[in-house]
Amino acid sequence: MYAYSQTSGNDVFYGVMPALDRYVDKKYFVINRIVWVYDSSGVQPKSKFGSLYEPILMITHSASTDYTFNYQDIMVEAKTGAERKLIDYRKTPPQPYNAMKIPGNVWEFNRVRYKMNEYENHPSQKPEALLERILLTSSNKNEIVLDPFSGSFTTSAVAIRLGRKAVGIDINPDYYEIGLRRTGIALQNGGKLLYQDKSRKTRNKSKSDHYSNFDQMELNSIADDSAR
Repeated sequence: MYAYSQTSGNDVFYGVMPALDRYVDKKYFVINRIVWVYDSSGVQPKSKFGSLYEPILMITHSASTDYTFNYQDIMVEAKTGAERKLIDYRKTPPQPYNAMKIPGNVWEFNRVRYKMNEYENHPSQKPEALLERILLTSSNKNEIVLDPFSGSFTTSAVAIRLGRKAVGIDINPDYYEIGLRRTGIALQNGGKLLYQDKSRKTRNKSKSDHYSNFDQMELNSIADDSAR
């Protein structure tokens, strides 16, 4: 089981996740504390350092509980000894370093950006690549994946794409409709056509906003010249 916050900003670090970590540490067994790092904190604060990571807990019931760990499905390139063609003399007989390795507990995946195909109108959407690693590691084909706080339904969408079965739950009707569409269950709900809402999550100006302002200034200038 994996646990991460569906909130963003300071709630992740100072509120939700520390409390969840303490609770889980008492009631369950923490296999890994994973750090998901990304390349941008969005709007840059001027009074503190920007947030460039989110914590993820990999947990199970107890230290003796069996769990799925498909390491062979998530191997990544080893960029140390193998890339430099070094020999590992710790082995008998000595042999080249492995070209592939199991990832560590610091994962680097880009956040979901506005112009990405997977973008949904949700404030804390997780990237498909992040969920793909989690699901490949901890589930097998035809097994059931449960996400009780589905949000943008990325977990369910990726689970189905990877040949798993998915159960996704969310109380928000807008997010529920995202789930219907992303999982392929339905393209309409109650006669309403379900489409991908590409609305931006921020009010900050984009390049197109500046172009629009420039065009409007040009039109105003032409109107002024015509009135003279």
